[in-house]
Amino acid sequence: MTLPKYTKPILWTLCVLVALASFAGQRGPVSVTMPHLAHYLPDTQFALYAHILFAPLALLLMPLQFMPKLRTRRRGLHRLVGRIYVMSIVIAGFASLVMLPSSQATLFARAGFAVLAVLWIGFTVKAVMAARAGDIQTHQRWMIRSATLTFAAVMLRLIMLPLMISGWTVVQTYNVTAWGAWVPILILVERTVLRRKVR
Repeated sequence: MTLPKYTKPILWTLCVLVALASFAGQRGPVSVTMPHLAHYLPDTQFALYAHILFAPLALLLMPLQFMPKLRTRRRGLHRLVGRIYVMSIVIAGFASLVMLPSSQATLFARAGFAVLAVLWIGFTVKAVMAARAGDIQTHQRWMIRSATLTFAAVMLRLIMLPLMISGWTVVQTYNVTAWGAWVPILILVERTVLRRKVR
């Protein structure tokens, strides 16, 4: 089962917009453009920059991996983009784990982000292993799971925006987004997409 045609352009547009917005935020000092991340600079500066660079890169590249024409007609390009996507996730995922001890979020929120990072890396590595073994259907299924967790970056912002409008701080929103940005959508994908065979 694949996504309805009308949903793909919406999802992919959201990925591109959030990724570009994240890159735009790096045009100035983090302490100015992303003040909620400034507390990471003293102890985990390298991990912070790795995360804010490679996480949006993965989000930007992710839709390309689901373009049928790219997979069938430009296999070499598909593999190249896939390798960059995987590298970006591994770097961004490990970077987020390095940053967690310095996080101002609650233990509950940090646990959510930790589980997300571990699964994000794990799902992506499983997809790569399946591809190397020649099991394309299993590769596709794990890549859908990987993409779902990559899309958590979009869901996090969609959930965070109304909370911040209502008066929450960024750190306070983490109590909702750390789990809410990926658990419900992963369950939905498992039940509606992966329950059936992937075409």
